[in-house]
Amino acid sequence: MNPNSNCKGFMLIEVLVALALFGLSAVFLVDGVSVASRTMRVMKDTREMEQDLLWVRSQIFKEHRYEEIEEGGEIQALTIGEVNWEAEVEMTNVLDLYEVILTLEYDGNDDLGIASGERISKIYLFRPGWSSDSDFATERSRLLEDKRDKIREMKEERRNQ
Repeated sequence: MNPNSNCKGFMLIEVLVALALFGLSAVFLVDGVSVASRTMRVMKDTREMEQDLLWVRSQIFKEHRYEEIEEGGEIQALTIGEVNWEAEVEMTNVLDLYEVILTLEYDGNDDLGIASGERISKIYLFRPGWSSDSDFATERSRLLEDKRDKIREMKEERRNQ
C-alpha cells in the first residue's frame, strides 16, 4: 500500500476493538437487566408478604373481646400460608389504652420464594371494653382515681391563685 494513497475503510484492529467494546457492553446490559428483574421480583414478593401481614393484623384486631385476643390463634393468609399469632397485653398509664405485643409466625410460600419467619409488633390500642376484664378492672379503677385526684389538685390550685 502506498502511504500517500487515500484509504477508505477500517483497519482490522479497529473492527476488533469495536466488536470487543460492543460485546462487553452487551454483557453488562444483559447482566443489569437480570439483576433488575430479580430485584423487582423480590420487591413484589416482599410487598405481598407485608400486605398479608397487615391483613392478618387487621383481622386479629377486629376482635374486641380481650379474652379472644389473649388466647391467640391461627389465620390462613393468601401468600404466606398459615399464621400463628400470640398477643401479650399490658395496661398503660393512660386510661383504656393498652400496649399489645403481637407475635406473628408464618409458614412462608416456596412458590413465591417467601421463607417462613416471625414478626413482632408493638401496638397501642384504645379499648374501653377491656377494662371490664378482671385483669384490668382494679388497675383501671386505680388509674381513674389517680386522674380524679389530679383534677381535684388542679382545681384547688386555680382557686388559690
